[in-house]
Amino acid sequence: MDKSHFNTFIFSNANKIYYYVFCILKNSDQTIQIVEQTFEECWNKRKELSHSDLTPVFKIARDLAKNKIQSKTATGAVLHQHDEVNPVLLRFCELLKDLAPIQAEILCLRSLSRMSVDEISKIVGLGLNNVQSMLAEARKLVRAQVDPKGILKEFSCHELLTKYYAGSTSVEEEEQLRLYVSRMDLSEIPETDRELFRMFLKIGNAEIPITGSDILSNKMKELQTSKIQRILAKIKKQSQ
Repeated sequence: MDKSHFNTFIFSNANKIYYYVFCILKNSDQTIQIVEQTFEECWNKRKELSHSDLTPVFKIARDLAKNKIQSKTATGAVLHQHDEVNPVLLRFCELLKDLAPIQAEILCLRSLSRMSVDEISKIVGLGLNNVQSMLAEARKLVRAQVDPKGILKEFSCHELLTKYYAGSTSVEEEEQLRLYVSRMDLSEIPETDRELFRMFLKIGNAEIPITGSDILSNKMKELQTSKIQRILAKIKKQSQ
């Protein structure tokens, strides 16, 4: 993959990587650090990457985030309001707090990053059936927090909603549900589910915080500047 394709590929998917890592670390500063490291590893392995396959990129990000959690430098989950952290993302993370880490990861990869079950399976290292069953359970657990009395009820109002909570909808079918909810076309869908889909839609379309985006842009420039250019720039700066 050449420089042009790499930049397009990475930056067009930077939001997905950022929100996935944030859902693991729940700390904005640490998330940016891990995404920076992900960019660097991907740049070093760019000849091995395909511009149509995000799986290896997410695997790199996942390994780095997990190592961060296990290291002494991790500060733990920080879910207080931050000026640049999307409040909808904070709400989503609050809904994930009682889920097992792997359930939260799978739900994030599907709902926010919109990865297929096959892709998620490769990223987290679990079988397809396990991913599907965990996805179904995670969706029901999150829904129960929003509407405890409505859990396992009213799913039959629309066939796609029934499939959704069974974990068997395709990415395309879930996009159809998002579209319906955003347009208010399916008034029969319970308000609880509308709230959840609106939340996923808002996060999925959100941008990385401006400060973080600038840091990542500078990181890419640094990576793609040759060693000779860096030395010359340093000499020029010292001579001024």
